[in-house]
Amino acid sequence: MSPAIYINTVIGSCLTIILIIFDYLRKFNTDNFQRRLLIGMLSAAFVSVILDFASHVISGMPGTAVSIIMYCVISVFYVAQICCFCLCLVFIDYFAHNNPERTRKIFSAVCIFMIVYAISIIINLPFGFYFSVSDNIYLPGKLQILGLLLNCVPVAVIIADVFLASKDFRQSQGYLIVVFTVITGAGAALDSLFKTGSLIWPCFSAAILYIYFFIIRSDSKLDSLTGIGNRHSFNEFINKLSKINIKEKYSIALLDLDRFKEINDTLGHLEGDNALRDMATIIKGCIRHSDFAARYGGDEFILAAKADSDIQRIIDRITESIDTQNSKRIRPYQLYFSYGYDIYSTNSGLSIHDFLNQVDLKMYRQKEERRSKIVSVISARVDGDKNV
Repeated sequence: MSPAIYINTVIGSCLTIILIIFDYLRKFNTDNFQRRLLIGMLSAAFVSVILDFASHVISGMPGTAVSIIMYCVISVFYVAQICCFCLCLVFIDYFAHNNPERTRKIFSAVCIFMIVYAISIIINLPFGFYFSVSDNIYLPGKLQILGLLLNCVPVAVIIADVFLASKDFRQSQGYLIVVFTVITGAGAALDSLFKTGSLIWPCFSAAILYIYFFIIRSDSKLDSLTGIGNRHSFNEFINKLSKINIKEKYSIALLDLDRFKEINDTLGHLEGDNALRDMATIIKGCIRHSDFAARYGGDEFILAAKADSDIQRIIDRITESIDTQNSKRIRPYQLYFSYGYDIYSTNSGLSIHDFLNQVDLKMYRQKEERRSKIVSVISARVDGDKNV
């Protein structure tokens, strides 16, 4: 690769990484765990690109000091590169599964792997089995292929994760992960084929940029308070339904918190926000990845699932989870909800908005029936009523 082209790839990769970092740091409603993982991965990638460029710039320069610098630069580059790919594995796993506990366990295993790899780089210095420096020029060692394979381990784990846990991924997430591995893998393959050592970073930067756009687009569909889908995501969902030309059936339910105003008026809006978050968390824990859930507005939530899924069973699971939380007295309030649901058929002539009005009426009928049964949702009052 000519120096001019190489400089262009380095500048392009670095600018892409820097712009993503600066733009992402300006976002205040992001998941802090996700933020740390993405910033760590991008920082490792930036260091790798700079060190890769530095090793090419000083290659062949005379002097003992240059030889020492070459050894240091290439060694740190090897470590930074493996850190980048390993953190990428951790980030994508968290993005796909959204399970902090699972991701922390994977991160612990990844840290051990990175430490062992870093030690092997240090051991390499006197023996040169990964690489050596002769006349201040980088020379691959006999076990260089092993180093390349170790760099491919995180990508291989990502691919295996996709196939082994395919039921847990949304289709869009699976597609995203495949795109990332294909683009990054193509860059690595071209580097190995043409021995350029410089194509992987533009490919990696392009893949990360694609992931970042996906994150931004996904965040725009989430309710900032509860982390569940928002009205925008629901509008997108029903627009897709309205465009389906074949007949498909969906069970759609509206859920509304009972006496939510009492929580706000008596305990304050912070506890009201907690109630909405609790409800959203419970809903997310009771649905499958193939189901849809969103905050419809205020204290209303909406669920949608293929008609062959028993939506009443989903609602029953939500009720059981709420009963469990209420029994533990975690909050100074009790959660109760009313609901209504029906089956919507696409391509039936009935507009989705008219259908939602029907479901809304069913929900409000149940809400009126329950109004006299639920005296209060404040825990102290509920306990007091039991003692009367």
